[in-house]
Amino acid sequence: MPVPYQGADYRWYEDRPVNGNDFNMMNDVAIFAGPVMDMYPNVTAGELKILLDRGERFFLIDVLDGASFEKERIPGSINIPVESIERDAPGTIEKDELVIVYSLEPTCGANAVGADKLSTIGYKSVRRFKGGLKEWKEAGYRVEGTGVSLTGRPAGAVETARKAA
Repeated sequence: MPVPYQGADYRWYEDRPVNGNDFNMMNDVAIFAGPVMDMYPNVTAGELKILLDRGERFFLIDVLDGASFEKERIPGSINIPVESIERDAPGTIEKDELVIVYSLEPTCGANAVGADKLSTIGYKSVRRFKGGLKEWKEAGYRVEGTGVSLTGRPAGAVETARKAA
């Protein structure tokens, strides 16, 4: 039996007609973004860097699409797009593992939706890196991918810096 729509609840119910304000077409999910954005603990860029540098055991998930992941990502991350989390995460990650999800930037709700989906299917230790790739790069940390130069900076950044000098 489908769960009925419950007013201000943030979750998507398939039996409810889609309202244009509920649908985030970029992430192919329907949500009430406001409440879910602050439901899960946030990790800062500095905290994430420390975890990575220490070699702590956790899964860092980029929830953007595969093309975005290939172009630019935080080193050590894996890609499980937000729309396939329910299908792909259980075969990849144990439910008692620490999982940190990130997306593009603080205003991108994909990491919140990803965290919520993981929690909903039984993951016990889910965190968000709310700042995403934008905060990571602004902190001066290295990224990798096909759109990244040998310096670990986005392609074109070195050339732009040279022209400015």
